[in-house]
Amino acid sequence: MSHLERRANRWYAVLTIPKEVRPKLNGKIRFVKSTGTADKRIAQSRAYALVAQWKDQIAKAQGGEEAEGSFLDGVLEYRQELEALRRNDRDQYEALAGVIIEKAEKLDAQGYPEDAQQLARIALGEQTPIAPELKDWSDNLHLKPKTAEQMEKDAKRMATHFEIIEAIDLESVREWAKTLMLPKDQDGHGYGVSSVKRCFSAARSVWHHLQEIGKAPADREPFKLPSFVQRQERATASKNRNGSKGWSAFEPIDVVRLRRAAMDDGDESLVDLIDLGMYTGARIEELCSLRTGDSSPDRLRITDSKTNAGIREIPVHRELKSTVKRLLAESKDGYLLSGLTFNKYGDRSNAIGKRFGRLKVRHGFGSSYVFHSIRKTVVTLLEDAGVSENLTADIVGHEKPRITYGLYSGGHSLDSKFKAIQLLKYPKI
Repeated sequence: MSHLERRANRWYAVLTIPKEVRPKLNGKIRFVKSTGTADKRIAQSRAYALVAQWKDQIAKAQGGEEAEGSFLDGVLEYRQELEALRRNDRDQYEALAGVIIEKAEKLDAQGYPEDAQQLARIALGEQTPIAPELKDWSDNLHLKPKTAEQMEKDAKRMATHFEIIEAIDLESVREWAKTLMLPKDQDGHGYGVSSVKRCFSAARSVWHHLQEIGKAPADREPFKLPSFVQRQERATASKNRNGSKGWSAFEPIDVVRLRRAAMDDGDESLVDLIDLGMYTGARIEELCSLRTGDSSPDRLRITDSKTNAGIREIPVHRELKSTVKRLLAESKDGYLLSGLTFNKYGDRSNAIGKRFGRLKVRHGFGSSYVFHSIRKTVVTLLEDAGVSENLTADIVGHEKPRITYGLYSGGHSLDSKFKAIQLLKYPKI
């Protein structure tokens, strides 16, 4: 953009002021000032300096925290103009480069030496900011919307930390991993191993994109998981094998108390969800996806599950029959749990799951307790009642623990599952 306007025999520098800023700049619509010359080359050089000053005024009026010359204000526009001028007009290139250096010197004088250096280096092409490259990268992601959104968040987190491509090397990446794992009260993110690995996966994807477009060295792979993260991962895996990690099971009395609390809150949908969970052991997503056409007072057919073993029929417990009959009669949208809303990923369990999360927190249950904990309660009750592991697996939709039954068995009969599921008993309060 030239920011020039010819009036009579003189060139004027002009810059339109954003509408939201005009009241703070005496209602001006545009900045306009004569460059004092009819020579367009000279006028262009003078206009660059004037426009830089005006942009500083706009930044301050918009509430920028830094003084005039705020870091990276217009830097990408400067860079684009410089790249065009380098090819087409060396004199104007030198003029604009001089304006940028003056702007950087002003930042340095105001006490921002690091910002001054980055401003000059980025504008002059010595350094490349990461953030502007993320859009092209994300446009080429072919993932489910929810996965892509999480990956984009992690990529932005990486770009915010490093800012420029040239700052990325093995040592700085190692320090980033430490920052991700540091507790929040120590200015870290408090991430566990799985979250760190997720962030590194997004970062590697961005890095490979930068390599493909020639903006990152092709012979470097800095986003390798540091050894201390790998050691932590192995330690976590060992704990998992020993059963010291995972969701905790509610005590049966706690499930009943949470149900009572939901009833006292007047949250009828949550009461129904807890009822279904405590007498089926089904996952929350399975219950919220139950169609009326797959449901009857005698059995529930799970047709939408995260695993093949999850596709199954569950007999309706005698304590659940009246609830299922009522839900079938009241449904207005073809779902057993009617009236739940879809989130942007087509998930009906999201909002009601959050309500359960708030409920259990209010009643003193920590992060190891979730709706899935009711599923663990059901499995525990069936085990205590003497139900075999294979029969329990057929009820709750787990893979069979032994290869013979897992590969060759067609599963227990509905009658066998009915007799087992009637053994689920909860205390009265």
